[in-house]
Amino acid sequence: MCKQGQTATIMGSTMTDFFPEVYGNVSLVTWAHAVNNQAYLTKTLADGRIMMIEADISEGIESNSSDKLIPIMAHPPNRESDLSLESFLEQITNQPKSTIRQGVKLDFKSLAALEMSIGIINYYNKETFPLWINADILPGPINSTVKPVNPYRFLELSKKLGNVVLSLGWTTHYGPGMVGKYKDTDIETMLHVINSNNILNEISFPVRAGLAAESLDELLRLLKTVKHSTLTLWSHENDNVNVSKLNNVIKEIGCDRIYIDVPESLRKQLITS
Repeated sequence: MCKQGQTATIMGSTMTDFFPEVYGNVSLVTWAHAVNNQAYLTKTLADGRIMMIEADISEGIESNSSDKLIPIMAHPPNRESDLSLESFLEQITNQPKSTIRQGVKLDFKSLAALEMSIGIINYYNKETFPLWINADILPGPINSTVKPVNPYRFLELSKKLGNVVLSLGWTTHYGPGMVGKYKDTDIETMLHVINSNNILNEISFPVRAGLAAESLDELLRLLKTVKHSTLTLWSHENDNVNVSKLNNVIKEIGCDRIYIDVPESLRKQLITS
């Protein structure tokens, strides 16, 4: 049984106000990934099963346009896309909410991409749909050498975006046959960054499922310290995941505080009711 208590707040209300069909169980929120081109966006906007649209933002050029660098929907190393951030948000905004209601998670790969996106985001963010801003701001397990974005600069820029949900994560080094966890030092560093920046936004912490399964005590501490925060479980297809332990994490933390954004092969093994 997945316990429920508080619900994550957003835009002065709650995610479950926007998605009443989940009845407070945010683990039931559904996701589309890497919606980085026009064809996929068109398909996703027409799919009533999708609640949150995740897309990557990079600096680059729009296909069949000028060579001017703008925020585009692309994952590095791609530097060209047929979909700009401006067009992406315009189409989201113009989606009739009476038929399909969808929110957005923008995954920023660099500070430069975020900096050039602020004006565009503020123009389209009328707080009519959930808007999350994501970046990996700290190095994490297992001894990840992937360089995160500068946490202090990211949070400074994010303050210019108003009432958005901040999705603050760690870079990771993990995969098949590997075992690891989020350590106390990972939690302490994240808490220090948040506390030293006076963050008032709602926060969700994206955590890799295989690592989260081994980190119940650490994650409970994180959520207890950062009031009204949530986790977002994510995973790669071939990650080593102890499903029994992960189900216990979900049970102990509660389905009102865990979003689940994992491959279907893992998702169908999780207990979320």
